[in-house]
Amino acid sequence: MTQIINRPDIFIIGTMKGGTTALHRILTEHPQIHSGTQKEIHYFSLNYAEGDDWYHRHFEGLPAGQHYVDASPTYFDACNTPLLPRLIDRYNPKGKLILITRNPVERAISHFRHLQVVNKVPALLDMTPDMFFNRDLARMMPGIGAIQSNYMHIIGFSLYMAKAQRYAGIFGDRLLVIDNTQLRNDPKTTVRRMFEHVGVDPIWNDSFVEIKHSNKSTLKDISQATYDRLFHIMQPDYERFCTAFGIDCVWPELGK
Repeated sequence: MTQIINRPDIFIIGTMKGGTTALHRILTEHPQIHSGTQKEIHYFSLNYAEGDDWYHRHFEGLPAGQHYVDASPTYFDACNTPLLPRLIDRYNPKGKLILITRNPVERAISHFRHLQVVNKVPALLDMTPDMFFNRDLARMMPGIGAIQSNYMHIIGFSLYMAKAQRYAGIFGDRLLVIDNTQLRNDPKTTVRRMFEHVGVDPIWNDSFVEIKHSNKSTLKDISQATYDRLFHIMQPDYERFCTAFGIDCVWPELGK
């Protein structure tokens, strides 16, 4: 008897601290869309050596003939070459991808707080965001040492354009790009686009607007000098990204 394999066909690829948890929660509320054993499996980025059988075990026992979602932000954040999108495309040539981004300064502050609160990185525990980000970029770029490596990870994860182009070049219209602001400001339209993109009839639940965060960082956490420094680093990339993918480029006011 041939065993039925539930193969993931929906991939939320990132970005970290962009809203992937909210997207995963919304999509898996649909009766035809199912999560694996965990939200983030990181198969194509961190666990590819485990093989497809290992990956498929995360989706065993779910109803057959449905949709299965893998939401792993490392698929986008670690996409420094075309390899990751090619691996996903080769695995499922009909797979649908969703990328959710966030204003890069907001994302960077949230990422820093995540490293403090969740990862508890020792070198960062006694730092404020201003202490961390008010550092000379040239001195950080070698990425040697705990502070430097985490600094460069945070900055790199907030630069979207090159990684988004690598995915768009392979997946074309199978890639949906949305922004966290769209989900917050126009949730019904954004949620409908998501469901239509993955090929199911849209549903709505008022709980979809209950955005939950693992930490409560905002731009109130930083000074004007820190905001200006991060804006200077990230503004050119983010505005090119927004133009290329039809995103409204919004720079929140400091203190909001």
